[in-house]
Amino acid sequence: MSKKTIGIAVVAILLVLVAGVAPYWIGTKVENEFRDGIAQARTEFGYPIEVTGYERGWLHSHAVTQLRIEDKTFDIEHDITHGPLLVFGWARIHSTLPLDVAPKLDHFFDGPPLVADTRLGFGGGYRIDIHSPAFDKDVPDYPDAHVRWDGLEGHYARDDNQVDFQLGGGGLQIDAGDRHVLVEDIALSGSGSAMANLGNDDAALDWGSQFEASVGNYRVYEKPGLFDISYGMRLKANSTQAEDDTVELHAGYDITDLRVKGTPSDGEPVDIDIDNAAIKLDLTGLQADPLEQLIVAMRDLDPANLSPEQIQARTGRALIELGPEILSGTPKLSVAIPAIDTGHGQARALASVGLFSPDELPQQLKEMAREMPLMALAQRLTLDADVFVDQQLIDWTATKLASEKPAMARDLRTQLDALVQQGLLMREDGAVGLKLHTDVNTVVLNGRTIPAQQLKPLFDSLFQ
Repeated sequence: MSKKTIGIAVVAILLVLVAGVAPYWIGTKVENEFRDGIAQARTEFGYPIEVTGYERGWLHSHAVTQLRIEDKTFDIEHDITHGPLLVFGWARIHSTLPLDVAPKLDHFFDGPPLVADTRLGFGGGYRIDIHSPAFDKDVPDYPDAHVRWDGLEGHYARDDNQVDFQLGGGGLQIDAGDRHVLVEDIALSGSGSAMANLGNDDAALDWGSQFEASVGNYRVYEKPGLFDISYGMRLKANSTQAEDDTVELHAGYDITDLRVKGTPSDGEPVDIDIDNAAIKLDLTGLQADPLEQLIVAMRDLDPANLSPEQIQARTGRALIELGPEILSGTPKLSVAIPAIDTGHGQARALASVGLFSPDELPQQLKEMAREMPLMALAQRLTLDADVFVDQQLIDWTATKLASEKPAMARDLRTQLDALVQQGLLMREDGAVGLKLHTDVNTVVLNGRTIPAQQLKPLFDSLFQ
């Protein structure tokens, strides 16, 4: 036999051995990964689930997990495909939620109400794709009730310490006689750091995270003219780390196309039409390292092993120890309500609370900061506010009040005029409001500087 023939035979034998051993090795690895994942879901995330059966095969395995909801348990079937020929990863797991998880669902769904397909990647990451089928059916025992569900699609993926998720659905409609509920264009998404292995030396919290939830249209209405409210909404939040190793958190809530119409049994009809309303929050200047320590400390508080009193005590201790460090720079919290056009005038507001640098404190207060850090924080406090309401909107409100409560309408105008004369409010560009800045030494109200000492009698009278 030639050397070439011998070489080919050796390679063939090795391939046969690999093909024979690899499925067993991969099957064992996939089973361990599966059991570890279920254990992690139970211990770290509190999901009441456990593995009750696992049958490992050559290229296919079958597992059963038991889910507990209140005092009932349900079996979830998992069909697992694995082997060396799968190009997408170590394995693919097809999981189905049984109909008996909610007995009333079996009327609406012709099959499993929720299906999940998991892919275990070669690099240790995984992706779970979920699907809920659509239906359009009447409600049993309620002849005038009907439900339409447009289905749900989404995924959750994790690679090392990074997570990504997305969930979207066409909508939900419930009709019951003259009453109707409609939810359209449901969406949920986010990405950022996982918390499970954050305490590891080689794991770091990535502050570049984001979250968004939205509903294109939410509407609740009864028969025409009686009651009808509809709007769209979006909640968005994100965090990031600045170049100076501080953390910034930003959030916003938007409402669009708000329509409220109704005819109460007593009183005037309601008709509100607002194209857009929003509130925005910005928190900047938090020190990254102690904030991460606080998050790790809070994550490690296990309700299964600690009483509520113990959790509260440890939380308070962590905040006292790490809070001053987190706030040792120049943090600032801002709340803004951009101009809201009501159709009868606008209103807007901007307020912020911050701390100036501890380096700017007098020496005496710097020494106090070491012994009484919370007291020193109060000495660094600043407050700014800018709030205005159009006179047109005030007049419209007073007119509405005048028909039912004329005395209150008169008092509203009289009190506003008095507050303007006293300098507590101001008029600017056809609007009434205030501009305020305060710190430990000074108060500036509507452009007028008021020494803090002059306000002491006022505060004393408020707290007597």
